[in-house]
Amino acid sequence: MSDRAARQMTIDEFAAEIGMTTRTVRSYQARGLLPAPNRQGRSPMYDDCHLTRMRTVLRLQHRGLPLEAIRALLAPDLVLRQFLPTGDVLVCALRQNPELLRAAIDSGVVTRLPDGSLELRNARAVLAAARKGASLGHTVSVLVQAVSVLQPHAESALAEVQRSAPSVPPENLAELVVEAFRLAITAVAGRGVSRTAS
Repeated sequence: MSDRAARQMTIDEFAAEIGMTTRTVRSYQARGLLPAPNRQGRSPMYDDCHLTRMRTVLRLQHRGLPLEAIRALLAPDLVLRQFLPTGDVLVCALRQNPELLRAAIDSGVVTRLPDGSLELRNARAVLAAARKGASLGHTVSVLVQAVSVLQPHAESALAEVQRSAPSVPPENLAELVVEAFRLAITAVAGRGVSRTAS
């Protein structure tokens, strides 16, 4: 890894690099526009991934997009999560089914937070799995099954993209593969729908 890729900055250094105050950096972070800093001991540190994200936010803002629209574009799960039945409903549904809870955590659909609470990891995936009137338990079960089926394909897709695009920074690779996979699946589904319709 190069020195530049490994560079870590304090909030003062980060703010100076992007031409902002530390207060503004914290404000963008609180709004979900900038990921939380990495921790080195008790010190919050920023890296080049934070720089890339902040520069993207500033570029979109300069083009006239409001911050809420930018947040929805760059972190749709944060926005969508506000509209999903999480919290107590999720905990209740999953705790009633320990096997499903274990499978959901193992597959990465649900994350157990340090305080023991549960969080759905990808709101878009939950919405895609949900059927009108389906229980949260059923929705999570469908999602866990889909992740299990896709896991081997995901591993080979990640490896293949990494081989064919070595210039993509590792921190951007997963996002690139997810979006490419989404495009490919959407195209296949679209062709399937048009064939069925004719």
